[in-house]
Amino acid sequence: VLLVRDGRIEAVGADLSVPEGYEVIDAAGRIVTPGLIESYSSLGLVEISGERTTVDSAVAEYPSGASFDVRYALNPAAVALAVNRRDGVTRAVTVPRPGNDPFAGWGALIRLGGEPMLVQPELGMFAAVGAAVSAYVGGSRAAVIQRVRRGQTLAASYNPSRYQPGPGDFSHQDLAALRRFRNSDAPLVVSVDRANEIREVVSLADDFDLDLIVAGGAEAWQVADLLARQSVAVGVNVLANLPSSYERLGARHDNATLLHAAGVRVLLTAAESQNARKIRQMAGNAVAHGMPGEAALAAMTREAATAWGMEKGAGTLSAGAPADLVIWTGDPLELTEWAEAVLIDGAWQDMSSRQTRLFDRYEDPADPDRAYR
Repeated sequence: VLLVRDGRIEAVGADLSVPEGYEVIDAAGRIVTPGLIESYSSLGLVEISGERTTVDSAVAEYPSGASFDVRYALNPAAVALAVNRRDGVTRAVTVPRPGNDPFAGWGALIRLGGEPMLVQPELGMFAAVGAAVSAYVGGSRAAVIQRVRRGQTLAASYNPSRYQPGPGDFSHQDLAALRRFRNSDAPLVVSVDRANEIREVVSLADDFDLDLIVAGGAEAWQVADLLARQSVAVGVNVLANLPSSYERLGARHDNATLLHAAGVRVLLTAAESQNARKIRQMAGNAVAHGMPGEAALAAMTREAATAWGMEKGAGTLSAGAPADLVIWTGDPLELTEWAEAVLIDGAWQDMSSRQTRLFDRYEDPADPDRAYR
């Protein structure tokens, strides 16, 4: 028995009695889990990836870096929200993508149902290290690391009345954002794949006393012991397992399994613009390659909530926790099962989406007027 009251889980137990006045949902034979948390998405920022006017996750031309903040573009009417919500995703980290600086800016935590959509702005400072962003600093990977380090050094002593930026240097806005970041508890989130660059990023975080989350980490398994010692969480896309670039030559199917075995906090992510719901597929594939099922579920619930500093109890089914939960027809890591009902902050969510409405519209091929309803 799981009791929900005022948006929170009131109690959980095998022998609880249900007080009068409570709506009763019989979930016998079903599996109930916390709502899924996607740790690296563009939900609410991207409508159609191929149509630039609907992509608000990066700044490509205007000079902007650490000061960029995704919260101002979040769209609660984005079509992808309902699609992902009905597959059990209740909260998501929506992130900026590098535009013209290794620093991408501030990410945010959002809920996929209820108001307001924005749960926590300035959730983390996002950056990227590797060949893809080296062009912004002259073409060398070394210069990327140096710029990220320089940003932290300058932010520590930043005085707007004395700082005079030179050509290509940090703007006042970016340094003000980096100083605010250094004075916060927010993590530095770095997209990085190559093992030697992961080591450099860990060293940087240690030197500046920063909490670090590695996103991607294709070769993170090679430095798993270091990541465990330094308490660095790693957001893994399990299906990004091919050596698709020189930064990913060490990519392998069981990256998440090896990281978990070494004691690293693993966060599973689909790393998609719109399809955060694929996180279940990531978890199932992680289990197929040796990750314990309980750990895979935790990597998209409890562990994600802890890594992102969400409120106490988030990502769990425990007394006092936010009432985000999903009733599944069966094992949520099996793609032949699905979510029957989703609760966010204690409120039942509409399980329709654009796809279901299109299905209903065209279900009867004998209806000659179906295209005009």
